[in-house]
Amino acid sequence: MKGYETIAHLNRSNRYDTYEVWSEERQCSCVAKRPRPDAPKRTTAALRLEGRRLVELCHPHLVRGYEVVEDTLVMETLDGETVAHLIATKALETDEVAWLGLQVAGALHYLHGHGLLHLDVKPGNLIATGGRAVLIDLSMARPPGRYKRGLGTWCNLAPEQARGDELTTAADVWGLGTVLLEAATGAPAFPQEEPEFPQLVHAPPRVAGPLGDVIAACLAFDPEDRPTLPDLAAALRPHAPGARPWSEPCAATS
Repeated sequence: MKGYETIAHLNRSNRYDTYEVWSEERQCSCVAKRPRPDAPKRTTAALRLEGRRLVELCHPHLVRGYEVVEDTLVMETLDGETVAHLIATKALETDEVAWLGLQVAGALHYLHGHGLLHLDVKPGNLIATGGRAVLIDLSMARPPGRYKRGLGTWCNLAPEQARGDELTTAADVWGLGTVLLEAATGAPAFPQEEPEFPQLVHAPPRVAGPLGDVIAACLAFDPEDRPTLPDLAAALRPHAPGARPWSEPCAATS
């Protein structure tokens, strides 16, 4: 790719390869995301669309896209670790969970204001860096509407995503609720041994402590019973005094 030198291969998903690259123009490290050689042809078009959106959007808690070069999306490098990795060893404190929720709610509210639902809010799509949470991966992002059953990550899907019903901003509130539950308890809302679409069978476990009611509201089965993002932020704010950092900067990850 002209103007970029590959430093390392960071990750391979079922559709994409991610690399650390050096930008000659910017004189800094960047992250480059491109379709795997064996990915379906539609993957390239989806990546270009994601790239155009990230280049146009600008929010401190949303990963920044620099440009799309040929079939590659170039983004900022984030120093830190995924929230999934962060909470694998211990749950967060109440104020840390509240700060996480406030920051992600802000990013989602901004995204919704631009006519998009994220639809894949999960700990693995959040980078924790020096007290800042950054939402990544807009590959699933869609305008509100009806889509195929099961769009997203199975254990973080809102019930209406699992059913293939009409999707609204409430679907992302549910996704954020699963993140807050896992951050507060150290365990996912639905474990791996659950049947397909467990959110259609039973409610997630209830979280003990001062955020229990807030998280339960996010995970209400009926989308209309979930709080709006501004209401959620208002409920979280009293539990987040000060700007306590909940992740220190460390080696870059993807």
